[in-house]
Amino acid sequence: MSYRVLHVLDHSWPVLDGYSQRSRSIISAQAQIGMKPSVLTGPLHETDDPASSEVCLDGIHYWRTPCAKWIAARAIRGRWPFLRELAVVHLLRERIGALLQNESFDVIHAHSPALCGLAALYAARARRIPFVYEIRCFWEDSHFDREKSLNSFARYHLGRTLETHVVRRADATVGIARSLLRELEGRRIPPSKLFHVPNGVDNVRFVPRPRDNALASELGVNGLPTLGFLGTLFRWEGVAWLVRAASELHRRDVPFKLLIVGDGAESPDVRRSIRENNAESFVSFVGRVPHDQVERYYSVMDVLVYPRLSIRLTELVTPLKPLEAMALGKPILGSSVGGIRELIEPEVDGVLFEPGDIEQFCLQASRLLQQPELRSTIGEQARQKTATAKDWKFVTRRYEAIYEAAIRNAGIRS
Repeated sequence: MSYRVLHVLDHSWPVLDGYSQRSRSIISAQAQIGMKPSVLTGPLHETDDPASSEVCLDGIHYWRTPCAKWIAARAIRGRWPFLRELAVVHLLRERIGALLQNESFDVIHAHSPALCGLAALYAARARRIPFVYEIRCFWEDSHFDREKSLNSFARYHLGRTLETHVVRRADATVGIARSLLRELEGRRIPPSKLFHVPNGVDNVRFVPRPRDNALASELGVNGLPTLGFLGTLFRWEGVAWLVRAASELHRRDVPFKLLIVGDGAESPDVRRSIRENNAESFVSFVGRVPHDQVERYYSVMDVLVYPRLSIRLTELVTPLKPLEAMALGKPILGSSVGGIRELIEPEVDGVLFEPGDIEQFCLQASRLLQQPELRSTIGEQARQKTATAKDWKFVTRRYEAIYEAAIRNAGIRS
């Protein structure tokens, strides 16, 4: 069915992170299979994209929520605890209501955090429109893992309470990982309302390509097998730890280079780790690169490493980047946290090591670096896996049944 869907997002393109990439991929794929999606972003989008404006991207309309003036704007920009959250929900709810006066939708589909879900829930109920809520991660976990304080403890419980409130009242709830759905079942959410839509990959964009020898020469990674990390440097990604582990691997006389591409909160720790381990000769920290150059950097990496630390967030949430690497035919070396275990079948389409275990890391990295045939076999099996079950157009088909269930449940509720 050609569902008219309003996606309510915290932020979107042109902000580039995993959240916005998943959103754009889902929405573009929905349009390709005959749905009619539109997008509305909340007021926090302006904090990442101050020049934001309404745009038409890939034929899809992206509406914005102005940050407004006076006290709401000051609360949002000043990050005033609790008042900021109230302002976000109020502004977004009002914006959805105004939009619904002129536009018609079959489903309102809000994506976490719970602030988007709460605003969309109230607006959907007021107009008697079926409501779907999608959880990418439990956002309270990321705050609490960064900072243990009375304020973060209060934020954690507020976030958890709001999330559960929205899920219980949604007509259908989507989780990107099965572990998220199991957590919701533990909160007594009926399994019949829970649906799994995993991360996917664009198999048209991410295809195996020859090594970019000019770039490899520029980066100084010619002639040696190269470990690579490409992504946002959140602290839980463990990239500063990776530098320490790579330093031990280097001391064992294993020839390799480590290439780190990306930027984020952990960048200062990564630079410090490179200095403290005297790793400048075998670690190159490139930083952020243009979005349209990502495939070039992938091409000079022989093994993609995802050394995530074991915290609640990484145990529950599946990352997006490994699927890009797999589609490119790259072997994965990852820590065995829950989110990565959900993506990787060990020794088939990737190799795993215990989180934080430098000895295991060195053992598995040595195998991949010193055995080109192993790299080739695992990379090819990873590519075949993504080419069949993980393409976004295939994954996005799941929403048809989810929207049908939401419409049915909304009718029962009425």
